[in-house]
Amino acid sequence: MPGTLNVLDLVHRSCAEVAGLHAEHVRIDGEAVSQLAAELVAAADDVRGAVRGLPLPIKFSSLEQELTLLALYHLLDFGSGYDKQLARLSGGRDARETLLYGLIGLHLGGARLDHHKLKSFSMYDIHQVFGIESTTEVAVMPGVTMAKPGPLQPLCKLMISALNETGSILAEQGLKTPGELLLTMAEGLKKAGRTTASAFVEELVDTLPAFRDAVLFDGRTLTLHRKAQNLAADLALVYGSRDERFLFTDVDQLAADSGATTIAVLRAKGVLRLSEELGAIIDSGTELPAGPHERALRAAAVIACDRLVATAAAARTADTGVEPAAVGESATSTAAAPAAEGAAEGAGEESSVAAATAATAAAGAGAGPMQSEVQQEGRSGAGSGESNGAGLQAVDVGAYLAYLVEEGRELHGKVTKHITTGIMAY
Repeated sequence: MPGTLNVLDLVHRSCAEVAGLHAEHVRIDGEAVSQLAAELVAAADDVRGAVRGLPLPIKFSSLEQELTLLALYHLLDFGSGYDKQLARLSGGRDARETLLYGLIGLHLGGARLDHHKLKSFSMYDIHQVFGIESTTEVAVMPGVTMAKPGPLQPLCKLMISALNETGSILAEQGLKTPGELLLTMAEGLKKAGRTTASAFVEELVDTLPAFRDAVLFDGRTLTLHRKAQNLAADLALVYGSRDERFLFTDVDQLAADSGATTIAVLRAKGVLRLSEELGAIIDSGTELPAGPHERALRAAAVIACDRLVATAAAARTADTGVEPAAVGESATSTAAAPAAEGAAEGAGEESSVAAATAATAAAGAGAGPMQSEVQQEGRSGAGSGESNGAGLQAVDVGAYLAYLVEEGRELHGKVTKHITTGIMAY
């Protein structure tokens, strides 16, 4: 229907509304936005290369197999609130590293990640694949212990729920793997003339509930869909040149990652200013319950990155005298910008797995966010952001901010992420 907002419009508009409503606790600092935007323009090539797809140094026998692992990576990309507990395990990995380690093991072990496997994934599998222990031994009398639920059991249950539900849905639709689902979905959208990120995200969250990320805030819906948008960005920017079904024309409308890392980096850069109460909760390491404060942080992060993109484009225009291309129906320009202004003011393969994981870390630390040749080609036709000022897009900015906290980078070990558990969003 004419005038109907697509799902990405809803993301930007709802985030702008929530950021405005909660500005007394989370404020966007305009001067800091200008300073960080200048940094982004200076590092524009690195920023544009920050979206890297599945960071695994392994080969695949087919595109379906590769997309299956990519889909599972984004499906299970949550649990950052359990980073400290996970780091205490033998591997010393955070949530994302634990996820990558497990996926590498599954691939090298030759596991077929079809709906049968996903539907039957159990607590035992979580322990065997990802090395996460859901129970802890408690002494009940001298020499006698009993297994009781441990602090990581809620995370294990969320992972099992996401995998089992996804497997059941695939079986109901007659599809074998998540990769087949992505290819089928993209083919259907292409035939319908809807090869866009917005259409892909909308269909994905409608099909797989574990990708949904919309919550209530003061009687209204805050739409985020973080994992679905990150998957769409990977498909467009990494695979778009190889498969026109993923050559989305509206990548510039995708929002930046709204997870804890983005928020922490924006705060470290002075872009997000928190109330004394909220700042104290985060700095003390106290859990921040899923609710108004936590949701306002995520909304403000999205709008802050939108403003960074707009400010970088304006700075580029001032320097070159070349106007950035009109974004047209972009949610960033038509929905978020006005409200943002108001908000701103107001097992057997363990050795192989370890080697592959180390190679992944080395690639990330050594090569930086610069993409491979294939990835660079994939960006040439994806989205309209290349002509937007310095060519920066919100998804690039979000990925680049995460890059800044990697080992050996500017903010490694210097940011404090908020802790929120019990959710599948991040």
